[in-house]
Amino acid sequence: MQEIRSEKKRKSRRYGLIFIGFFIIVWFSGTVGWLVRTVGVSVAPRTGHDYTITAIGRLGFPDPTTGMVLRVNASRLKQMAHEALGWKAYAIPPGMIPERLSIVGSMRVLLDDEATETWLPFVLTIQPETPHPNLSVRLPSDMVNQALLYEGSFAHKDKRKQYLLGHYNIIHSLRFDTATLHSAPDGKRPITFRKIDGYATGEVRFKLKENFFSARMTARVRRMDLKCDLDFRHYVDGIALSYKITIPKLNADINNLAPMFESGPIEAVRKALEDSIARPRNLEKLSRKRLPHYIPLDLEIDIEVFNSP
Repeated sequence: MQEIRSEKKRKSRRYGLIFIGFFIIVWFSGTVGWLVRTVGVSVAPRTGHDYTITAIGRLGFPDPTTGMVLRVNASRLKQMAHEALGWKAYAIPPGMIPERLSIVGSMRVLLDDEATETWLPFVLTIQPETPHPNLSVRLPSDMVNQALLYEGSFAHKDKRKQYLLGHYNIIHSLRFDTATLHSAPDGKRPITFRKIDGYATGEVRFKLKENFFSARMTARVRRMDLKCDLDFRHYVDGIALSYKITIPKLNADINNLAPMFESGPIEAVRKALEDSIARPRNLEKLSRKRLPHYIPLDLEIDIEVFNSP
């Protein structure tokens, strides 16, 4: 009787070791990860409050003419998962994050802090050819101008200025035709500072109201240089972001005004635009927020606004 029990225990241990060995092989071979990913893709909701997914597949999808494209490699996604989940990330089975995958859909975004919500097409691509995360955004000018068409927008502002004899108001309305913004990481670690440089073209309609007179003018913006300095401070509860936006130079032609008299009004409009972009209320609100530690601060950014018909 004792020998029968001992034999059963040996068989039980043997089967247990075989099962553990089989599970280890299946786990590290990526089979479990593939199975979890396959089931997850099939049962995950394709529509939510802020997104809609139209296609998922390994084959590359064409970039949308309007919308966002985010490219990242699988190893970086795994690194972000460990930074976000800590030791829990080890529960993610190998093979769950594929080397190649494309997700196509649309998502709800705000082009400005108080602008109307807009749905934009997006493509998320996981591919090994991407050394660091890359975000490309391409928007038509009519969408941008419509999103900024609200009271208090930096593109529509009434600013009072003081001078020796009293005060004057600059009421400006900015319409974009084209814009280009770019930021590439410099490879330094830790990342505490980033630069975004670019330029824009368009039209500024402005009104100068002084104590004794007022004048309405339209300036055709041939080039407006844009510069944004981003500062990141790392805290225990997250990353604090602050920014400074400047317009170093504004080249414009004012209708019905001789070139020799343009420098004063153009400089006033440049300063008014610069002040309206860097609104103290937004800066204060942003200073109280914290970004998660796993956010990719080395994200390469390319933003283009094209002149829509």
